[in-house]
Amino acid sequence: MAQSPREIQRRIRGIKSTQQITKAMEMVAAVKLNRVRLQAEHSRPYVERMQTMMCALCSSSYDFSDPLFLEQSGEKILLVVVTSDRGLCGTFNVNVINAAKNFLEDKDKKNITLLTIGRKGNDALARMGYAVERYHPVPWGPALNTELRLISLFLMEAFIAERFNKVYLLYSQFVNVLKYTPMLVQYLPIPPLPPEEKKKLLRMSTDFIVEPTFEAVANLLGSSYLETRLYHAVIESLASEYAARMVSMRNANDNADDVIRELSLTYNKARQATITKELIDIIGGVEALKG
Repeated sequence: MAQSPREIQRRIRGIKSTQQITKAMEMVAAVKLNRVRLQAEHSRPYVERMQTMMCALCSSSYDFSDPLFLEQSGEKILLVVVTSDRGLCGTFNVNVINAAKNFLEDKDKKNITLLTIGRKGNDALARMGYAVERYHPVPWGPALNTELRLISLFLMEAFIAERFNKVYLLYSQFVNVLKYTPMLVQYLPIPPLPPEEKKKLLRMSTDFIVEPTFEAVANLLGSSYLETRLYHAVIESLASEYAARMVSMRNANDNADDVIRELSLTYNKARQATITKELIDIIGGVEALKG
């Protein structure tokens, strides 16, 4: 059914009103992305070197008893899933949730518990029937360090108490504005280096010299490393979320422009048809009066 020019104008106004919202969301996401991306990129080398050092210490020949480094017997697993609290960010949440689903399907469902950071992942996984131990909204601003420190402390205490024998961390790693991939890492116990990397790092026959003692270094750095690792994962996830939202809102703006262009063309045609019809009626009335 053909629409009247007034109805088409109403649709154009509605789309323009929505476009103002998407443009504002794109600008906000871009500003937040610039801030968080710098944090992610600047902290990445530090976290990677710290992770290599901790894994190398775990791979050394020292005899130590720090529980954060020790493998436990058992199959109780805790999976920490980091998503976002809000939608409108493309496939960002879907990719992480699908990665979590694939991980859970490969394991025994009865032995896996979830800790979710982000409402979207919590709601989706709860609907699938998985047990969620705890849920935390995504922290931001001054509360970021405090909240993540409490979460990291809970994970360490639960692992030391042997409530869980392994803890995995699943988050979205920021690559660039158009690419962000789910990343699954073992959080606890702190894993040793792969044999190839250990051989390369220790140069076949060299071991570490640790001062003052290995226990002192492990006790000092173990908890700090885990807090930093969780903080970096959330920062990477936030950068991926803002990049995905910025791109999604930009695509929405472009689509809105296309729809407005098509509706404007349709409006002009409908208006021209209305004017032509009115002219025909007027000319017909004039001719009838002459007759």
